[in-house]
Amino acid sequence: MAVCVQTLALSGIAPDSWPALADLLDDAERARAARFAFEDDRQAYVAAHALLRVTLSEMAGGAPQDWRFAAARLGKPYLIDPPKDLRFSVTHARGMVAVAIAEGVEIGVDVEPANRRAESMKLAQRFFAPEETSLLRALDGAARRDAFFAIWTLKEAVVKATGEGLSRGLDSFTIHLDPPRMTMPDDPGAWRLEHWRRGDYHLALAGRCASWDVALVEREAGALLG
Repeated sequence: MAVCVQTLALSGIAPDSWPALADLLDDAERARAARFAFEDDRQAYVAAHALLRVTLSEMAGGAPQDWRFAAARLGKPYLIDPPKDLRFSVTHARGMVAVAIAEGVEIGVDVEPANRRAESMKLAQRFFAPEETSLLRALDGAARRDAFFAIWTLKEAVVKATGEGLSRGLDSFTIHLDPPRMTMPDDPGAWRLEHWRRGDYHLALAGRCASWDVALVEREAGALLG
């Protein structure tokens, strides 16, 4: 299975490019963007959805503005028009956004800043599986922090791929690192996981498949606007 993962650093977006990026979105997306309380979050949302629309058009043709989406019962977005069997996932953090697109296979992607403040052990004890918590307890300093965010982003990618979101407890499955893999007792099907460190960000990908060929591309904002 071929998977396209594209990232975009917001630091490379010129101030006068934001209106053109927002013009790629539909009315509902622009309205949602306007509801963000902080400008950094609004820009991340706009950039992520512009990146998704441009990437879909590059893969399947058509204008970025023409894609139409809906959401499943638990919130997972899916494509309704044009009718293509493309599955996708979108993630945005302050400073970086990413999208993942595959044909016919559910996938999830997540990005988190590596310098985000987090009490890793407290969060792990609350949300992680026992084996993951034990792994973190054996580490300290930067090593613990990196392992925590690797596990966290991989877990987020998995629940995005399943479409269950927060309805699935993050402690209901176990992430193993080096290489990334997963144990999910109630879903023993084939899964693939990937984790990357991109500058000051952790990026994770999960897919319900036995094998895949992942193309990871770092985009430039100017290329999105032609």
